[in-house]
Amino acid sequence: MTNSKKILNSSAVRNLFLILFFSTFVSEDLTCITSGLLAKEGKLLLQHAIIVTGLGIFVGDLLLYLVGFVFGSYLKLWKPIHNWESKISSQPIYKHWKSKFSLSVMISRFLPGTRLPLYLMSGYFKMPFLVFVWSSFFAVLIWTTLFVSLVFYYGKWISEYYFNQSNLWTSIGIGFSFYGFYRLIQTILIPEKRKNVSLQWNKLTQLEFWPSSLFYFPLIPYLIYLAVRYRGIRYLTATNPGIIASGIAGESKYDILNLIPNKYIAKSYLVSSAIQDPESLIKQWFTKNKIKFPIIAKPDKGERGFLVQKIHSMIELTNVLHTYPIDWLLQEWIEGPFEVGIFYCRYPNESQGVIFSVTDKVFPEIIGDGISTLESLIETHPRFRFQMETHKKHNLGKLHHIIPLGEKRRIGSIGNHIQGCMFQDGSYLLSKKLETELIKIGDRTKGFYFGRFDIRFQDVKTFQEGKGFKIIELNGVTSESTNLYDPKFSILQSYSILWKQWRFIFEIGYQNYQKGIHLYPYGKLIQLIRNHNQYRKKFSRLEKSL
Repeated sequence: MTNSKKILNSSAVRNLFLILFFSTFVSEDLTCITSGLLAKEGKLLLQHAIIVTGLGIFVGDLLLYLVGFVFGSYLKLWKPIHNWESKISSQPIYKHWKSKFSLSVMISRFLPGTRLPLYLMSGYFKMPFLVFVWSSFFAVLIWTTLFVSLVFYYGKWISEYYFNQSNLWTSIGIGFSFYGFYRLIQTILIPEKRKNVSLQWNKLTQLEFWPSSLFYFPLIPYLIYLAVRYRGIRYLTATNPGIIASGIAGESKYDILNLIPNKYIAKSYLVSSAIQDPESLIKQWFTKNKIKFPIIAKPDKGERGFLVQKIHSMIELTNVLHTYPIDWLLQEWIEGPFEVGIFYCRYPNESQGVIFSVTDKVFPEIIGDGISTLESLIETHPRFRFQMETHKKHNLGKLHHIIPLGEKRRIGSIGNHIQGCMFQDGSYLLSKKLETELIKIGDRTKGFYFGRFDIRFQDVKTFQEGKGFKIIELNGVTSESTNLYDPKFSILQSYSILWKQWRFIFEIGYQNYQKGIHLYPYGKLIQLIRNHNQYRKKFSRLEKSL
């Protein structure tokens, strides 16, 4: 340590060693970068930085093997796991892996994303421990030496040519720049990462797949303008007096459906989370209404397809009710194959409303080529690849099926964009008879002036006669005229629809206020939104963890 006056004393170095060692359990890459920068700053010798970082990574590899080894013994007691192991062990790929085990361990060190599953599986299948130890040791030695040294010399080069001073912010800047360069190289060299970057870029070129934060950002200035013009934001809470806060958040889907004349709505049943034994009551509802599986289950308070699912058996339904202890709305399954969103609005000063738009919901279908699996067809489809995780989730157990040449296979049946459905303008469906019937429903829905009816039907001609359909949902002020997501629409067309519907919200709410409808109190409104967001986040995290 006499080579540099900057090197810390022995006690400080010891503490730094411990921090770096345990940091490798959190992030190997960031710890390597930090070690290299510390060596560059003279806080550690380069060889010490390599040794302590490599030791932490090596011990982490051994722990992964041991976790797989120990817990594997217990997992094998579970019959499905035992059967899976027997099936895997008989496959040629397993025998090939066993014969090339040492090489696979070493290669995985240089392939991000492969180490965790490979090392756990190594322990689970009780691969030779000593072979794993020396393979991991040499791989870590090579990897850590290259990585930490590269950071060290990269930092020296940057400091020499671009920075005259050496301080904390300089080191942080060098670290971030190296990490960015490192991730760029990974993206260039690893096909899976290249594919993902290309996918995300293509998503940004299509408005319907934009992140909600990006999509709604241009709406903010217009909402500010409306709030200034009407001297307040709460007029939107008076737009639909029959719905709590007009349907901003926390509204009950079941209560809203009950505002609509009964003959038009799908048979529905509210399952309260307070009921201890809901199964018997559900069975009575089935019998009384002559309902059979499948049915649709959706949270009574939710939006944008949150946890909506098609249920095929009582066992499946019971599992959902127990997994998510919330109020659930059960509905009879209305056989399609068609679903539309009918956007209705009416000024309180007028006796009759209008149909603002019609959205035709196109359910996703795959056409087989007789060669590819369903999973492969989804991953390479020009549209479905943007939502492939959703489509894969809906088709578990079928992903490895090869679809015959020319055969059409529907891979989704829930009319929500997040669930994989495509929205397109459906104004061509709106006949005079249908328009008259839909307006009549909107006009007769209590305390409702603005929102969207979601409707399912079997035959287009019958529907255009104003018959043969059922309303499965009604959404208030936070609903959208979903035809704006039509891929054929320009960005300007889509936003003009969005801005126009928000103008209606304020105009209708303002007129209702003038007629004596009270605005929702600020405090209660904030608490309502906060509670709903917390509720949604809680079960969204649970859904992702399953």
